[in-house]
Amino acid sequence: MLSGVSGERPTIPTHLWAGLGAIPVFAWWLGWHPGFASSDTIDQFSQLRTEVIYDHHAPLHTLYLDLLSLDGAVPGLVTLAQVLAFGALLVYGAKWLIKAGAPSWLAIGAAWLLGLSPAVATMTIALWKDVPFALVALWAWIELLAIAVARDRLERIWPSVRLGLALAGMWLFRGNGPLTVILLGVVLLIVFWRQVRALAITAGTLIVAIFVILVPVYAIVDVQPSNVHPAEVFLSDVAASLKAEPETFTQADLQLMEEVAPFYVWDGRYDCYESTPLLFDSEFNHVPVREKGDAWLALELRVLLRDPDSVVAHRVCASNFLYSPAQPDGVYFHRPPYEIPSNEVGLTRRPVVEAAFQVTDRIWRWAEVDGRLWLTWRPAIVLIPALAAVVLFAARPDGRRFLIPSVILLAHLANVAATSPAQEFRFAYPLYLMSALTIPLVWPVLMGQEETRRRPSESRRSSSGAMR
Repeated sequence: MLSGVSGERPTIPTHLWAGLGAIPVFAWWLGWHPGFASSDTIDQFSQLRTEVIYDHHAPLHTLYLDLLSLDGAVPGLVTLAQVLAFGALLVYGAKWLIKAGAPSWLAIGAAWLLGLSPAVATMTIALWKDVPFALVALWAWIELLAIAVARDRLERIWPSVRLGLALAGMWLFRGNGPLTVILLGVVLLIVFWRQVRALAITAGTLIVAIFVILVPVYAIVDVQPSNVHPAEVFLSDVAASLKAEPETFTQADLQLMEEVAPFYVWDGRYDCYESTPLLFDSEFNHVPVREKGDAWLALELRVLLRDPDSVVAHRVCASNFLYSPAQPDGVYFHRPPYEIPSNEVGLTRRPVVEAAFQVTDRIWRWAEVDGRLWLTWRPAIVLIPALAAVVLFAARPDGRRFLIPSVILLAHLANVAATSPAQEFRFAYPLYLMSALTIPLVWPVLMGQEETRRRPSESRRSSSGAMR
């Protein structure tokens, strides 16, 4: 009998239930409206007022704030849009996890656990560039998972276009985004070299999107250069080498460094866990680095080549938050600031529902205790199991298809480990999202192996019964 005649109600697709994972995040939005902000946020909203945009923050993110906040008038709309996008991506991710063979309860449960995480909730309602970056990174991960599950998507135009758009967002929303995109692109080129059409569409979409934003759009809004130089990212590596092996520095190297800061600052303010004490010391002058950026890049390269052990040791220490659950003693783990900094751009906390603030404020205070950071904030709790899952994918033939989305996780993990200046959750936020949705893929790999083992035994029993 037809369902319309029998009166049966249409069933709701199972993966839609994953969207409920955004409800706890929405509760945080109701209590902490318009969201979390820092001095960088204040600076960007100041640029919206003056209508002069500088490129020391990602200009696309400043324009994003401008558009979604209605020219800075309603900043809460920005974070509300992020909550909605987060919920939509949970649904989209759960859909492809289920198609990949994960049971619906596991796919939906992973989405709900993400929503219940105080770290994820507070980051999602932060007015930081890290949020749209993480969301487009998760989008790219899901598109790659879809390709792993259904290879025929490579023969269609729109999946390739969507992947290209997601990667363009990663390129434009963070200064280190291009590194992840390039690493991923090299691997995709090697793996899918026969799918020339799909690669061309993705690459073409990526290039066109980047060109449109960087050239005509930035020209129209007249983005101004700020003279920040990439060499500033690796100044701590130089300090680490100077502290460990000062005898490797030439007189020319030392003269270059002394233009920036006295040697007692380079040595005394260096901390492998945190670059802020050194780079923001009152005696540390960034102007010479910006004026002689190429000379500084050359120095940083020489340091890496002649003293790689000190540089690697520094990076292992700086990226400790990625692989170690325990919070190091005396080290602060950065998260969104509790209070919105004092400002003249109208950014103040105005809870939409006071009860929502009271409840989530208790959660915040419970979660920020140092003894609980391994559970509530430090990303190793999901990164380590996700990396173990990737090892499993590589070891099992029926799991190797899941290495396709894992490439973006590994590429960005390498990027964050190589470029992070401090112990901050925002750097690991996209890794946290991708890792949480990677772990459910272990189920179809293990169950697939169990099914493979079961078939020969069933076949033997069947043959034995037939003989009898």
